[in-house]
Amino acid sequence: MHSVRRCAPAVAMLSMAIWSTACERAASVRPVVGTAVSSTLNDAVRMAYADDIEANGSAIADTMLLGEPNALAATAISSASQLVARPGMVAVLGHTNSGASLAASRLYNEAKIVQLAPTSTAVLYSEAGAFSFRLVPSDAEQGPTLASAISKEWPVGARVAVLYVNDDYGRGLRTSFRRALDTLRYPIVTDLPHLDGQDRGTSIGADVAPVIAARPDVIVWIGRPTTLHSVLPAIRRELGNVLVLSSDATTAWTVSGNADSVLTGVQYVDYLDLDATPAARPFVERYATRFGYTPGAGEVLAYDGMRLLLRAIRDGARTGDEVRLWLDRLGKQVPAYQGISGELSFSETGDVQRPLVFKTIPAPTTR
Repeated sequence: MHSVRRCAPAVAMLSMAIWSTACERAASVRPVVGTAVSSTLNDAVRMAYADDIEANGSAIADTMLLGEPNALAATAISSASQLVARPGMVAVLGHTNSGASLAASRLYNEAKIVQLAPTSTAVLYSEAGAFSFRLVPSDAEQGPTLASAISKEWPVGARVAVLYVNDDYGRGLRTSFRRALDTLRYPIVTDLPHLDGQDRGTSIGADVAPVIAARPDVIVWIGRPTTLHSVLPAIRRELGNVLVLSSDATTAWTVSGNADSVLTGVQYVDYLDLDATPAARPFVERYATRFGYTPGAGEVLAYDGMRLLLRAIRDGARTGDEVRLWLDRLGKQVPAYQGISGELSFSETGDVQRPLVFKTIPAPTTR
């Protein structure tokens, strides 16, 4: 567990002398920060790197930015192996999702390189190791958030259908949700796994038949928006505008948009409310102007993550272990880091300390 391996007393005894001599101990190798994320998150990282140079006059670290074409464990391990092998690597922003981040975490912890996962929420990631941090709350918090939304908005007896992706992310969040929901008051009438990325084609009817037969009042979708997009029309043809509460993975809808209005009205858990975060608005506008589409919370967090790691290096951290100690001190021995997403500090298990929010996918705008 993090709480054992972080050695909090040692962190408390850390003196400024460590930081003042860091350059002398590791001056031969320039620090490197790597990434293994989607192309949109790497765009945000490039903006962060450029902004850091503009603010400080020169670059403090080199970068090694890898794009991940998918979220498979094999891809993540391959990317992590390349990053770990790079001399001077002190921290990595990655990976694409919880499964990928978990698969790569052992390599980073063995190499004593900080891993900062921007959007990975699996509960097991809290136990990945002392060098594993994340910028979003874990599913241990998201499950109760989804359950609370049902108990607040629906009368006792409302029927709940759970549809979850059958991977580390989906199974973990399903467990967290079921533990938090009072199933005596809100019975679960359907509980079905699914796979992402498969050719669903004519199987759509078979996939949604149990859901339609159960006649739920609310559907809890634990999975990605692309798969939800493929099954929701069939569900709504039979059940009308049944409420869909979706997990944080649905935040990815912002990249592809909702031009055909299929996802309109879906309520989903998000990491940030960008409309209510004044510091994020200029970033959103700059990003949209530069890359041609509106970023979501993931891009904001990737930007903050890169700026955070570069700040650690500018404060004297020259090894992965020193970056780890610097992150552990935030909000404890020193003030929390102020990012455009808000204050950033981490628990003893490396989880960011921030509440989740609910948002609704809007209808497409007409011009």
